[in-house]
Amino acid sequence: MTTRPSDFATAGWAYGPTETASALCALEAAGIRVLAHTLHHTTMVPHFMTALGGIELRVPSADAEAAREVLASISFSRPRGNIWLRAVGGLVLLLWIGMPLPASGLYGVRPIAAAPQRIEP
Repeated sequence: MTTRPSDFATAGWAYGPTETASALCALEAAGIRVLAHTLHHTTMVPHFMTALGGIELRVPSADAEAAREVLASISFSRPRGNIWLRAVGGLVLLLWIGMPLPASGLYGVRPIAAAPQRIEP
């Protein structure tokens, strides 16, 4: 049986190679198939990461809720260091070559609540 693009749902977005690899490993370890949409684009041209909206993590629609739970269970503890140094360095990089600091993070998709009912007067 072949799967169609409509058979997949977005479980989350990853910004950066570390977050993407962690998410892919966690989902595959849970037995959930995952497609990392735009992974190859952002690997070849990393400064397009934000423009492409990150790396979309797509899973079969039947496994979407389980995949969101797996992604929510991943915690990243990254030492921040001196935030002022990072801010000044990012500003200098932006003004010098016109490129902002690369995005990072792992963002899950919240389940869509039922649409509110319109009450007619």
